Formats: sequence, C-alpha cells, structure tokens
Amino acid sequence: MTSIQTFSTERLDAHRGGIADLDFVASMFDDPRVTATLGGRRDREQTRDAISRWDAHWDARGFGPWILTDRTTQKPVGWLLLHTTETGGPNSVELGWSIAADRWREGLASEAAGEGIRIAFRDVGLHALVTFTLVENEPSRRVMEKVGFTYDTEVEHAGLPHVLYRLDRTTWEQNTMGTTDGWE
Repeated sequence: MTSIQTFSTERLDAHRGGIADLDFVASMFDDPRVTATLGGRRDREQTRDAISRWDAHWDARGFGPWILTDRTTQKPVGWLLLHTTETGGPNSVELGWSIAADRWREGLASEAAGEGIRIAFRDVGLHALVTFTLVENEPSRRVMEKVGFTYDTEVEHAGLPHVLYRLDRTTWEQNTMGTTDGWE
C-alpha cells in the first residue's frame, strides 16, 4: 500500500488535512448549507477534535481526508476522504466529500471523487468502496452514480436514513479500462 498525501487533478490540488486547515474546516462545519447533509453544525472545538481523528486515521491506515484547493486561486474549496466505517459492513472504507456551498455545481466533487477512487484502488490497494448520503441528497447521489457507484440499499447512519452505494475495483477497472478518463 502506498500512502498518497497529496494529489492534483485538472482543477484541484489536494493535501493531507491537518490542524493547519482548522480555519477552513471550521468554516465548512459552520455553514448550514454544507452541514445540512453532514449531521449538523459543529463548533471550533468539535472541529479540532475531528481533525485530530483525521490525523490518527492517517497514521493508523495510511489514508484519510485531503483538503481540496483550487489550482488557480490556491484557496480551499472542500475535502475528500477515505476512511473506515461500519456503515456498509465491517471494515468498509467510505469515499466521501464535501464542497464549499459557493462552489457547488462546478463538477468539483466528481473530479475529486474520481481521483479518490483511483487512489483507493491503485495506490492503497482496496478492493471495494462504499459511499452514502441522506436519502434526499440528490446532488450527492448524482455524483455517486456519475463516478461509478451503484445503489445498494437504504441504511441508518447517525440515526438518520441514508442511501448506500458500492463500487468494487473489478467493476471500476472494467468501466474505465484502468483510467479515470471514463468519468469525464
């Protein structure tokens, strides 16, 4: 397994998220438009605790959250994460993302997710991924389907109804012929 702490796409640069990103992450967790699908707002201390968990996950697993920045402006625009979860079954790994509300509908989530899938399967060596969102979160569901995930079932996560999607490496390889070109 290779730990990929930075990556770039056509429009995004990404780096391992950490305490240096506290101001940006706190602003995301303070935006009710963003947190409406993330289980509600979090204060600065809760955000600091979340970032500490991110660091521990990176140290233990070799992957975790990345902060996404606009390649042109170098301003943060969101995050992408790979992390372990029990949602989807024991030892599942989730691909998740959040984009700043002012940057929604630009295709940044799909661009980042496509690269996250490539990293998960090619570099980290995972065999399957899950992703999930609130049932009513149609924009995220569209991103999930666009990057190759397929609907599996409804689940409860954090006490709320969610939809669970799955993608395995074999299906991804067959659909993309091993490249991310198929997602454009």
